[in-house]
Amino acid sequence: MEPRERNNEQQRQMREQGADDAGTGELDALRSAGDSFLRAGDEAIRRALSGDSEAFLRANRQRGGE
Repeated sequence: MEPRERNNEQQRQMREQGADDAGTGELDALRSAGDSFLRAGDEAIRRALSGDSEAFLRANRQRGGE
């Protein structure tokens, strides 16, 4: 058996065992935390971006070699 095949077999066995373990609660908690991070990131981006992009660009236009 090639090392690559052995690794694939080990990973398959771990996935099958993981599906049977009670670790699904931890997985749900990690997913929830990830979703919270995504929502917080979306909110930060929304707050950072101007609602009026043309006004933002006018206000930040470079003048005279700044």
